[in-house]
Amino acid sequence: MGVIDTLTAGFNTVAKKLWLMIVPVILELYLWLGPKLSAAPVIAQTLQDIQRSLDGLAMPAETQMGAQQMIEMLNGIQQTVGRTNLFSLLAWGRLGMPSIMGAQPIDPQVDRVIELTSAGQLLGVQLLLLMVGLFIACFFLGMLGQEVRGEGVRLGTLIRRVPRYWLYLVVLFVPLAIVMVIAFTMTIFLGFMFLLAMALLLWILLYMYFVPEAITMGEASPLRAVFSSFTVVRMFFWPTVGLVLLINVLVFGMGMVWQAMMGSTVGTAAAILLNAYVGTSLVAASFIFYRDRVNMWIAALKQQQQRSA
Repeated sequence: MGVIDTLTAGFNTVAKKLWLMIVPVILELYLWLGPKLSAAPVIAQTLQDIQRSLDGLAMPAETQMGAQQMIEMLNGIQQTVGRTNLFSLLAWGRLGMPSIMGAQPIDPQVDRVIELTSAGQLLGVQLLLLMVGLFIACFFLGMLGQEVRGEGVRLGTLIRRVPRYWLYLVVLFVPLAIVMVIAFTMTIFLGFMFLLAMALLLWILLYMYFVPEAITMGEASPLRAVFSSFTVVRMFFWPTVGLVLLINVLVFGMGMVWQAMMGSTVGTAAAILLNAYVGTSLVAASFIFYRDRVNMWIAALKQQQQRSA
């Protein structure tokens, strides 16, 4: 199937079994109706410490002006980050978990807010939420993988396999994330090298695009998953680029539609359901694309072996 046909197949798969989107729907309802987690006190305290440090330094007038501009910029960041619901870290959007409620700012007048009070708490809670969110994503992806593989969702088997999926993705993505953060930090001060680093980052992410599918549907080990993803992207480069671009355009465009719908309780509920359907369908399409291309790759290998024989 071509890219458009693959996307259509993804939507048809979910339309026939709407319960496949139950995981993102439950997570969205929690992010919407549950308590919110804020780091506003930690950020405010950090800004106060920076301000006191700057006030205690003897600086030329020009330097003081630049420092004050930096403080004003940080205050603007505080207004944004301080109203961010940290529970949104439970939704791993980069792995396909559809979520719009995580992007909604905290409203102190309406929401029940839990506030973190120290940097240690902030770091520990962020790490915990990311790990729990990855586990939820593994369950979601494993469920879709079973369905696309054609065996139907077997809950018992899935529950036994999810910890292994989680461990494999941690082994792969945590070191990669650390390396990328270090490289990004180093190259951001090197001008043109920053652009090269960003290009390299996009190249790596593209070639590792199907790693989650290889692990959760193909039952591959971490290294085998990387090899499989690289091979599929290399053999079907332009169809892969087309798929990735179309998925991102749809997610971005439909996200604007969902935001416009969220002016009322009914609109928000409808946006959650529609976003879960569209997002789950796009993830299913990625699984179908990967499954079909792996089958084509295997068929090509068999033909090559037959010619050699």
